Amino acid sequence: MTRLWVGLLCGALFGAGLVLSGMTDTLKVQGWLDVFGDWDATLAFVLGGAIAPMAVAWRVAARRSVSVLGFGLPKKPKAEVDSKLVIGSVLFGMGWALAGLCPGPALASLSFGGWGGVVFLLAMAAGMLAAPAVSTRFDGPPPVRSKMDIRALTPDYAVSPQIDLADLAVIKAAGYTTVINNRPDGEIPPPWQASAMQSAAEALGLTFVDNPVLPGDFSEKVISTQRAAVAGSRGPVFAYCASGNRSSCVWALMQGGQRPTDELIATAARFGYNLEGLRDLIEAQGR
Repeated sequence: MTRLWVGLLCGALFGAGLVLSGMTDTLKVQGWLDVFGDWDATLAFVLGGAIAPMAVAWRVAARRSVSVLGFGLPKKPKAEVDSKLVIGSVLFGMGWALAGLCPGPALASLSFGGWGGVVFLLAMAAGMLAAPAVSTRFDGPPPVRSKMDIRALTPDYAVSPQIDLADLAVIKAAGYTTVINNRPDGEIPPPWQASAMQSAAEALGLTFVDNPVLPGDFSEKVISTQRAAVAGSRGPVFAYCASGNRSSCVWALMQGGQRPTDELIATAARFGYNLEGLRDLIEAQGR
């Protein structure tokens, strides 16, 4: 509950900042982007005011394993510059200049922006939904994994990085009866998304449970859903996410209070997962 209140406060602060700074004023934004015309440079102060605290925040986050509220911190974005980043940046800039809005200000201006803001948000949502399919069309389908990477935390519970449809037969042959997906669809292309994986798993006689976990979001709902899936499984359980880390974290939180915290952390560490930052949260499960 505390996290929700903090999120509400941060969202309100962010929205108020956008309105007060003029980021929701389409004419001001277009004036800022019109560097070869009647340029309005005032928004430079807004962008500078955003970059400065974030630079400090990243340095502080680099020294911490969990947030102030005890949740896992997201990984720092990759610094790699590739064609997707360049093309995406150009398209974003073009859309921003033409409409005078970007996602945050568009949401903040919903109450007073009229139908133009609503149309912008609908078009943005359509683009977000179409993006994975377009990306797959240009990049081709994800490569088929040639070797399974099953990491058995216990005889009855294993984790793995993202799996392919072809891996499901290997999972079944290894004796697992339930497959749990802990990765949100928004992170992956359609061939790996939950609906496709579920159809293929059930066709093989496997039970499939979709329990997506956003990075750092180990809510009671996530833990209870995972616990129920494990308890109801007729055999060993196989869980996967991007790297196996989130599936390991949820497993440790499920076991909190039933097994020593040091043992849980050490078990995950043998497979390269550092759960030390979740120690307090694991111990809290047993209280």
